[in-house]
Amino acid sequence: MNTDPAPRVLAVLAAAFFAFAATAAALTIDLGKTREGEPVSLGVSRTDTNRIELPETIINAFSSDGSIDVKIIGRSALVRTEDPAELIILTEKRRLTLLLSPEDRPSRTVIMRDEAAPPPGPPGEAAEGPKALPYEKAITDLVLALATDGSPVGEISEKEEKFTGSLRIARRGEMASPPFSASLYVIRNSGSKTAALTERMFLSGPEIVAVGMESDRLEPGESGRIFVVTKREPRR
Repeated sequence: MNTDPAPRVLAVLAAAFFAFAATAAALTIDLGKTREGEPVSLGVSRTDTNRIELPETIINAFSSDGSIDVKIIGRSALVRTEDPAELIILTEKRRLTLLLSPEDRPSRTVIMRDEAAPPPGPPGEAAEGPKALPYEKAITDLVLALATDGSPVGEISEKEEKFTGSLRIARRGEMASPPFSASLYVIRNSGSKTAALTERMFLSGPEIVAVGMESDRLEPGESGRIFVVTKREPRR
């Protein structure tokens, strides 16, 4: 049995990065093949956070629909909406209009690229995929450090609190790498039936930028780890 938590956490981050606990393969859209000013229609998750990544840094994103929740981090917009909505994204190079259609599906990652004008690479070398942004690496390193610090899940301490339904939760540790901070929680199913987990359960405030779960369901008496990453903006 492999007792090293690192491989499992890496798998969690690959599947749950930025609150995507069950993200399918990313959808890639070539912006070079869309007409300038023409809206782009996207099917997104109705219940979970969706990630939309552009080729350049996003300056602003807004919608006339008050029910949509949008968070900007670098080149990514994290979007949650239960109703159809129009989302306008502004960058230093473009104004993009997205028509979002919520569906009963897992969280979605949408990668938008300018395939018509790829950046030149060194002669004789194959083109590489998109590299992780600095903040993505910072979050990944922070969570991995927290997950591999040797703290066992075992039994939850006396600080266990009621979370929701049959679920009980306890905070186990925290690590910081400003402006990010990662917290480790252990959650236990104290009931007699299987309990489902969703990343939305842990998105309790606008400062939360990532949620990683070891499993999306817990059997009776089973415990699992939850990693919650927050970003604290510097005071002005």
